[in-house]
Formats: sequence, C-alpha cells, structure tokens
Amino acid sequence: MAEVFLSPLVDTMLDSLKSCSLKGMELAGSLKTEVESLEGTLTTIQAVIQDAEEKQWKSEAIKNWLGKLKQAAYDLEVVLDDFNTEALRRSLHRDARSQVTTFFSLRNPLLFRLDMARKFKNVRKKLDAIAGEKSKFHLREEVLGRADEKKNIVSMLLSNVSHHDDLSVYAICGMRGHGKTTIAQLVYNDENVAKVFDLRGWVCVSNDFDIKRLTKAIVESFRGKSGDIQELDPLQRCLVEKLVGKRFLLVLDDVWNEYHDKWDRLKQALQCGRKGSVVMVTTRLEKVALMMATTPFYRLGCLSDDDPWSLFKQRAFGMGTNGSNANLETIGRQIVQRCGGLPLAIKAIGSILRFRSQESEWLRVKDSEIWDSEDEGRRILAVLRLSYEHLPPYMRQCFSFCSIFLKDSVMTKDKLIGLWMANGFIPSRGTLDLHDMGCEIFSELTRRSFFQEIEEYVDRTVTCKMHDLIHDLATSIMGQECCVVEPNEGSQIPKTARHLYSSSLTSIMDLTILQPLQSLILVGDGINLSNLSRFISKQKYLKVLDLGFDYRNIAFKSPKHMRYLCLDYSRVKTLPESTSSLHNLQTLSLKYCHSLQMLPKGTKNLKNLRYCIELTSMPVVVGQLSLLLKLSMFIVGKEEGCGIDELKELALEGE
Repeated sequence: MAEVFLSPLVDTMLDSLKSCSLKGMELAGSLKTEVESLEGTLTTIQAVIQDAEEKQWKSEAIKNWLGKLKQAAYDLEVVLDDFNTEALRRSLHRDARSQVTTFFSLRNPLLFRLDMARKFKNVRKKLDAIAGEKSKFHLREEVLGRADEKKNIVSMLLSNVSHHDDLSVYAICGMRGHGKTTIAQLVYNDENVAKVFDLRGWVCVSNDFDIKRLTKAIVESFRGKSGDIQELDPLQRCLVEKLVGKRFLLVLDDVWNEYHDKWDRLKQALQCGRKGSVVMVTTRLEKVALMMATTPFYRLGCLSDDDPWSLFKQRAFGMGTNGSNANLETIGRQIVQRCGGLPLAIKAIGSILRFRSQESEWLRVKDSEIWDSEDEGRRILAVLRLSYEHLPPYMRQCFSFCSIFLKDSVMTKDKLIGLWMANGFIPSRGTLDLHDMGCEIFSELTRRSFFQEIEEYVDRTVTCKMHDLIHDLATSIMGQECCVVEPNEGSQIPKTARHLYSSSLTSIMDLTILQPLQSLILVGDGINLSNLSRFISKQKYLKVLDLGFDYRNIAFKSPKHMRYLCLDYSRVKTLPESTSSLHNLQTLSLKYCHSLQMLPKGTKNLKNLRYCIELTSMPVVVGQLSLLLKLSMFIVGKEEGCGIDELKELALEGE
C-alpha cells in the first residue's frame, strides 16, 4: 500500500468550507451548525496530520487510519461540490419566475438546506468517528522543526509585556502550508502567554479586510456582544469599551490585503488597551507584514531555489559562501555522502537545509530513517520524498497529480495549470488570479528541480518534463489514485482510480467497475465513442475531460461539476448543448477543431469560464462571461450580441 498523504486534501476542504460560495448561501440553523462542526473536526485532524504522515513509515495502523480519513475526506469533497454548484446555479436564476419554480422543487431553499445539513452531518459523524481514533497513536500536535520559532516568539511577547510598551504588532510571514497559523496557535495557547493577558482573541481575516466585519468579529472574539450593530462608529465604541484598561492579545490570522487606511483606522481603535497589549498577524505576503508590523517581522524559512559538495554547498549555504558554521559543514558533508553522489538528491536536500540554521535540524536530516534502506532506489525516493514533504500542501497536490502522465512526457505549462485549477489544487490568494497563482507554483516546482528541461517557444508556449525518479516519487505518493494505462497493458485499472490517462483503451465498458472519476484524459485512436458517451454521462463528479484524438461526432450529457473540457484535434461540427449547463467550467480548449461551426446558444451562461482557446465560432453575448481572461480569437458577427463591443467589459489578458 502506497504512503497516504492527506494534509493537502484537508487544507483544501477547510478552504472550501470557508469559501464565499458557502457564505453566500445564507447559512442558518442546522446547516450552519454542521458546517461549523465540520470546520472544528477538520482543524483537529489538521493539527496531527503531519506527524501521522511521518509515522506511517513505521506503523501500518497509522497508514490504515490515514487511508480511512482520506476516503471520508473525499466523501466530504463530493458534498461540498454539490453545495457550491447549487450556490452558483442560484446566482444565475434570480428572476421571479425561477424563484417560484425552485420553491416548488426539491431545490427550494428550505429543503435544500435541510438536505445539505443531513449530508454534512453524515460525513461529519464519519470523520468524527475516525478522528476519535487518533488518541491511540499518540500523535504530536506541534509542527516539526518549529519549536524554536515558538520559543522565540513567546519570548518576544513576554518581553514586550514586561517593558510595558504601547501596542505592539508582530507579524509571522511565510508561504501557505509552512505552519504560520499553527505556530500562532501554539503561542496563543502557551501557558506563560495566557497568564499575562487579560483578554485573548482570534480572528481569521483572509481576503476580506472589511473593517466593519473585522471590528464586529474582534469584539465577539473577546467574548463581547455587538448585537445588531451594523455601523462602524458604534462598533468601534463597543470595541473600545471592551478593551479599555485591559491588556490583550489579538491574533489576526491569514491577512492577504494591503489596505493602509483600513488598517490605520482599526489599529487606532486598538490603541485603547492597556500597555503591553499585542496584535499578532500571520500573512503570506511580505508587503502586508511590512505594513502592519511595528517590529521586524518573523519570516518562516522558505526554501531556495556540479562535484557533490560544491553542489550541496551552493544550495545549502548560498552562492559565494563557505558556510560560517563549521559544525554545519561537517554534518552537511555527511549528508552529501549519504546521498550517494546523485545530483537530484543533493539539490533536494540542500534546498531543504538552506534556511535551517539550527544544528538539530541538520542532524535530524542526517539521522533520518530515509537512509536506512539498503535498496538505493528506495533510498533516493525517500530523499526526494523528504523534499516533497517540505513543499506547501497545495504544491504537493499539484506536483503529485503530474503522475497521471506517462514517463518522459512533454507537459505544457498552461495545460498543467488548467488541470490543477479544475481539481481545486490551486488556493485563492487575495486578488491574485488562479492562473497567476498556478504560474507561481510552476516556477517554484521548477526551482526545486521537480520540473526539468524547460523549453519556451516563439508562441510563448512553455513545456517541461519530469526526471524519471521524480515521476516515480509522484506515482508512489498518489498510489492508485492516478492511473496510466500504457499501450499493450489492456484495461487493468484499479477500482480506486480517481484520475485516469490512457492512450490505448479499446473499450470504455471496462471502466464501469471504477468509483466516480475526477479526471479522464484519453489520447490515441480505437476508442468506442458510443461506449464513451454513455460512460461520461454516468460520471457525475467528473471535473476534467480531455479527449485528445481525432473523431467526428460525440454526444454526451455533461457532468455538472466539469471544470476543464478539452476537445482538441476533433472534427466535431457542434458541441453538445449540455455543455451550456456547465456552470463550473473554467477552461474550454478547442485547438485545431477546424470543422467546428457553432457553439451552444447557452454558452453565455458559463460564468466561471476563464479561458477559451482557439475558438472558431463565437458564443452570442460573450461579454456576459465576466471572468474571461484569455480569448485567442474574436469573430465579429452581424447578429445582436456578436459585435466587437462585447469585449469592452472583459478584463482580457495577452494578445
């Protein structure tokens, strides 16, 4: 059984629960209770998940426990997808007639909330039962290697209190997944810290730095009552009344936006506390840390981007330095020796240790169990896996998904990013577009040698490959979730496959034994289109459909969760009308579809569509696709809704 890595999925679930779609559905009653309970359950799991992932190497029981958790998390993912899809559907049907229609259907607001509350409850009870078993494994809740950071931050806070300074603002800055929130929680709950503050409060900010909402949330986090107050001035008076004469600690977690005026006004209201009060901010963005902090901000070490020692020294100590710590150099030489001279492993380990200044951290790598295997191949995989484990969770998902492609495949950057987006691997970050965030992920994976042989062509297409060992790593992580059916291997597909790539399937009927797929990528000829159509129509949770082969006609009922649809190289003349109901669709790729004459009339309803690639026919009223960023061609027509003025409201990028 492959190792189970669950932390990226848990992070994604938590992000989904806190998403705007959920907030926009007017959570109330039992549904609100279940969503909040689920957040609590997932947060409890998140606290121990990293320790469990590390200990599964020695404990089959922990590995099995993680496997059960992962399956339950997938069940939750399906429920969340239903929820978010319904939220989107409602946003498109707000006229009076549709409201009357939906009220008398199974989808009316009250019945829908009751139905979703029941589904959330069922999944939550399953997760609670599995999470309850964690106590018997004695899992640590502290992030590995962060004890020193916690100690230093606690020391700074206590020093601030003892000197009775005015309000101090500390910032913890680092990439997502590096443990900012966890460290803040450890500091917040430290016994010595709790003793010196009269009040402690915690508010999650995310991308919504709305000062009224935050003021109200801060009052309530200090166990105050804001009642039905909606205006900012009375809310701030309420906050002042709560804080005056009290020494407080306030954590503003996950701040994304740089709003000087809003922050200044909020900070002014917080100045009323007793001397020694502290605000602690966690953020991914250095500019936010610089804006808010009153002291030098605390940066959590992020990793940097050939004789073996010289290569390691370059990665671990930086260019032009010999390493100022003789003990670290001694340990480093021992680590290089254990790498067996393989440059890939040396670069991976060197990148990990570059920002680790404590000898204990280097010794932990040197003495790690990853070196114990006598089989060199397994040992190198373990070294690379260690590098993988130092990636933020969302990057782990993006990287490991690449195992869906054949070894030595040439992968296109934009295609990878589209697939990552479709599967929900890319987190939203403030106003940064998902595609831009995907570009950052691609660049970071390249810097860390997960992608190699980068080529950029005249048309700006960027391609890459994965080293065979890196591909083996991704495959070992995904286990049977990503399945590649190579030529001459028949249709032996594991029942646990969620992402399938094939260049040799001759009969889709063999796939009926599978659990619901999320991604289906088919290339090559010899595929029975009739069977394929029936199969696709049954895959109601399919998010990615990529049919990269030459065919004339295909008709299928499109799964409502579809986010990525690629029909490149086909000779189809029209698309199935059902594609106009794909409200979640983000990417529509129709490269080299020279026979295509018409798009469905309802294409204008694809409100989440961001990328239309090589269209030869225009959807009417394309200007209503408000999220559209890339449109390779616009064909002017005489009909209403086909004029060039359709583009004036779109924020298109590129040429």
